[in-house]
Formats: sequence, structure tokens, C-alpha cells
Amino acid sequence: MLAHRAALCALVFCLVSSVTIARPNFGRDCSDCHIGGEPPVDALSVVNFDGMIDPDESATGATDRGLLKFFEVMPGGSVELEVMIDFGDLEDFLFAVELKRLETTGVEGFGELTYTADPDWFFQTGETFPDLDRPYFTSTENAGTLFTTQQLLTFTLQVDASTDADFYDLEFAMAGQPGFFYTDEHFYVHVVPEPGTVSLMAFGLGACAWRRRGIR
Repeated sequence: MLAHRAALCALVFCLVSSVTIARPNFGRDCSDCHIGGEPPVDALSVVNFDGMIDPDESATGATDRGLLKFFEVMPGGSVELEVMIDFGDLEDFLFAVELKRLETTGVEGFGELTYTADPDWFFQTGETFPDLDRPYFTSTENAGTLFTTQQLLTFTLQVDASTDADFYDLEFAMAGQPGFFYTDEHFYVHVVPEPGTVSLMAFGLGACAWRRRGIR
């Protein structure tokens, strides 16, 4: 009887430990706790993007990350940000995925990204180091997911009509066990002016040029 109780206690401890070590909302974000290095394979990759680009950050002083993948969207539109998780043949990996940096300004013109988040992802600010000015979203609420096969995760971002045209440096990150690993990939959301706005700007510039010629 005593042996059965000991075995049951051990099982409960293992289950609780598995959930606890994979909590994505313990710190400000994954990297607050998962500092054990990267997983043994490149298990996280941003996919189905619109192209590669290297914007000019010189006006804002934002970090120059070089050539990055980007997704394009117009103000008032929505864009699907997609990331693939694949540990290949590795087994017993728990993981949680996070999308962050939605609070940062645009890298070219200090644009402000206003948005509605994907309701299927969970809003987080951290329990130990709460920071409401730097929210992030996770693909699981409070526990990691056991990897079994390749998984495509999609975060649908609804961009408000008031959002400034600019490049916004966002980041998908992944953390988990074994080893408290952490890995990430930066990418851009490129908010472009609506075609009507561009046409209006072109018309205005043309009118100004015509007026100058008339004055001369």
C-alpha cells in the first residue's frame, strides 16, 4: 500500500513539474526564464511571408537587423502571421510559442501599430514581472504543448485603419523543455498606404508642380 502511494505521489509530481516548467506567462516573456540555449534543431521558422526587405532605420535609430522576412497589410486590413514548429524526429519536447514587440514603434517613421489581436491566442503580461506596456501573446494559456508532429501556428492580426504606414519589427519566440531552451525570429509587418491615399498624394504633388509652372 505504501509503495502504491509513493508511486502515485511521484506521478503527480512529474505531471505538475511538466506543466510548471512550460508556463509561458511566468516572467515578462519566455526569455525571462528560459535561458538554457537554443533547441538542438532549428525548430521555429516564420513561413508564408510576402518577401524579404531591409528598411532604412537611420531616421529612428531602431536596431538594424538586416534583411528580414515581411508580411504586408493595409490600414484597416488583416494579415495572417504564420510560424512553423518542427522538431523533426526529436521526442519529449514541450514548447510554447509567443508573439511579442507589438508595442514597438515603426522603424522608419516612428509609426504606431494599433491592432486587434487574434482571440485564439492568450494575452500575457507576466505574473512575476508584469508590464502592461509590453504585452505579448502565447499559443497556449499556461502550459506547454508536447510536440508530436510538424505544426503550423497562425496569428491573425487585424490592423486598425488609424495605423501609420511603416515597418514594424515583431518577433515570434519559442521556449520549452528539456533544457529550458529559447529561440526566436524577428520579422516585419509592413503597413502600406491604401491605393486611394497613394493616388491622392500623387495627384496633390502633380497639382503643386503644375501650379509652380503656372506661377513662373
